[in-house]
Amino acid sequence: MNLRILDRWMAIAMFSTAVGVSQSSAQGIGSVFQMMGGMETVSKLASGLLEASAKDPRLAGVMGKMNVGTVSPKLTDQMCSMLGGGCKAPLTDRQVTAGASKLNATQTKALGENFSSVLSNVTSNPLVKEGVTKAIGPKLGGIIGALI
Repeated sequence: MNLRILDRWMAIAMFSTAVGVSQSSAQGIGSVFQMMGGMETVSKLASGLLEASAKDPRLAGVMGKMNVGTVSPKLTDQMCSMLGGGCKAPLTDRQVTAGASKLNATQTKALGENFSSVLSNVTSNPLVKEGVTKAIGPKLGGIIGALI
């Protein structure tokens, strides 16, 4: 009997959390930036993605000569902007679209896998992961293509 009560309270708590995230999502993705941990965590995500991708043999052709130290602040600002953190995006939508043509499907998939792996290292919150992935994931290949 006590287990059923606990299960109900857990379900109510999970529902309340989901509703709260949905409401904050309706207000903008800025809450994902804050829930993620702000600029420090976005910076870790950007640099971790670039470092992992630079080591990935599937991306050697496009990432081989990239300077992580130069590209990382630009990627951080782009991600911050996309997550509603108030940063100015260094790339326009047109540049991101053009950048996507610099990568093939295998390279784009490799970036996505590296992104997912690094994202899991910087946050364990599934709602934050989902929000970040939805905001950045579809344009990731274009962003990286435009920055390299």
